Amino acid sequence: MRDEEGRKVETAVEARAGFLDRPVLVVLCVSLALGVIVLGALWFGFFAPGA
Repeated sequence: MRDEEGRKVETAVEARAGFLDRPVLVVLCVSLALGVIVLGALWFGFFAPGA
């Protein structure tokens, strides 16, 4: 970042960077997996043979 007349000026790459503490793809995959597990448990709960 460059300081120009008291302001912080970022390049286009720096402005698009976002937060680096938790990658979005990991959060997306984990939440998708949890959703599939929950829906699978509900599916087997309703349509279990012999229930």
